[in-house]
Amino acid sequence: MTSIITGRRAACIISAAAVILMFFHTHHLQAETDDILPLEKVDDKAAAMHDLAVNGEFEEAKAVHSWIAGRLPEVSFNDYDMNTAQLTALLRAFDRAGTALVDADMDEAERVRFILAFRLAVDAAVHSKNPIWKDYARSLSERLETLKENLQKGNTQDAEQLFHEWQTGFEIIRPAMYTSEMEEDYMPLVSYIRYLDGENWAHSGQVPRIETLQQYITDVVENHRKDGADPSLWAVILSIGSILFASLTYTGWKKYKGEKEHDRMRDK
Repeated sequence: MTSIITGRRAACIISAAAVILMFFHTHHLQAETDDILPLEKVDDKAAAMHDLAVNGEFEEAKAVHSWIAGRLPEVSFNDYDMNTAQLTALLRAFDRAGTALVDADMDEAERVRFILAFRLAVDAAVHSKNPIWKDYARSLSERLETLKENLQKGNTQDAEQLFHEWQTGFEIIRPAMYTSEMEEDYMPLVSYIRYLDGENWAHSGQVPRIETLQQYITDVVENHRKDGADPSLWAVILSIGSILFASLTYTGWKKYKGEKEHDRMRDK
């Protein structure tokens, strides 16, 4: 068990380093202006990048991703009331979209999903009160009705397959949910999905569990906050690696902002 945790920590640290290097390597290549770039502009570019990918124009989409990479450090994320965990989720989604764009061996549908996930994450940061991902989440909840029907008919294998397909859809909205919501609000849903993933689908009591899942989705989408969650539960769910990732991302971002402010003072 210890080796598994250690492996996860190492993987997360490596991932953190990759994202931070990607995010800050363009410091010396910034545009000639010191104007702050509104995140709304990045949102427009992310939408265009997704449209290009949907049409199979991955080289053109890659050029848009490069533009975002060069300009993203100019965004003042403080203006969008984002905490460290939310910024981390956004940057990781951006990194995964970049990987999808350069990995020609990846299934095309999967590449598009990673790019869509970033597009939804940026939208969630810009439109935190009414993000697009919540419409996707409502649709995902409705899709669970078919799963319940299969369970009621005893088609447990079909139901299990539908659940795994449903999880693929959930992974598309996960980064956006992490970007716009507070951790204590979405972790009950995330942990319950993990619980269901390890369940025996031949169990006769699965329909109520799916209904519980639908309720968790509603709670997050409609911002129905529940109090009294056991803090130790989240301590188990959240790995040390994710905390290190957030810490490294925050430290790197603050360092960049400090350097830029120093450059401005020096030029005056």
